[in-house]
Amino acid sequence: MYNPHLDTFLIVANTGSFSKAAEYLYVTPSAVIQQINALENRLKVPLFYRSNKGVILTRQGAYLKRECVDYIRTGKEIRERLLTMPDSEYSLILGTSIREKCRVFYDFWVQFTASSDLYTVEMQTIDTDFPLPSDIDIIEATNTGAAWQKSWCFLELCHVPFGIAAAKDHPLYGKESLCYEDLSDFTVILQRADESRADLIRISEDLHRHGIRTIQRHGFGSDVVWDASINRQLLVIPRCYQDVLFDMRITKMSWDHAIPYGLFYRPDISGLPMKFIAFAEACCREHPAITSRLTG
Repeated sequence: MYNPHLDTFLIVANTGSFSKAAEYLYVTPSAVIQQINALENRLKVPLFYRSNKGVILTRQGAYLKRECVDYIRTGKEIRERLLTMPDSEYSLILGTSIREKCRVFYDFWVQFTASSDLYTVEMQTIDTDFPLPSDIDIIEATNTGAAWQKSWCFLELCHVPFGIAAAKDHPLYGKESLCYEDLSDFTVILQRADESRADLIRISEDLHRHGIRTIQRHGFGSDVVWDASINRQLLVIPRCYQDVLFDMRITKMSWDHAIPYGLFYRPDISGLPMKFIAFAEACCREHPAITSRLTG
């Protein structure tokens, strides 16, 4: 039967790098490595030689690359037919994007599937600025109150602190932590907030009380990041987005401003997606360290 880890295997094989494959899939490199390790354990053969410069296919890996394209195509066709059947209890579709990345989902998934290899997850690229495909079950994201989020249920996993992002040539780039006094000579960019973003309003008021100059921009597209880098400005942004701002560093700030982070799921989901949400909720209570890298 089709194994979704084969898709990840092909992307790693074609890019020659776990990190480049992670960028393509909008997941973390550790999630890619875990998938490849799981595939190698299942097949009981090594697929890649690993080094600091990247990865190279083993003889077994080269053979699998040649043979698995048709196998994947056939497997997906079979899976699509299975998904149209009314009692499908074994699949889950996760929506991912450059912002809504798979940051902790796979940590839960590995534990969830430890007792069964029948369950499968498919990652589907989404754009939350447009209507979302109806087959998406779960999306991992910060809870910003965006329009699409209002019709979804939310499982809160943790609160992610807001930090201050600075470009490589900015005087604050090398700091381990920041305080209000550090920001006094610079302009800080905030995402424009309406009445639904009480968190951003509180941050804005907090900065103004400390006499710090701020400007508001709509969202944080590449234009905003570029302007901040060129004009030596700073960004207020959740620290989990460090994997998005490749040319900037997000430093922790001496405040308690944070944003909820977790799993969005449709109100009408059932079967495997609902079982996974229940498992993730219980697992998060019992093992809070799973989300520690987002909150530290």
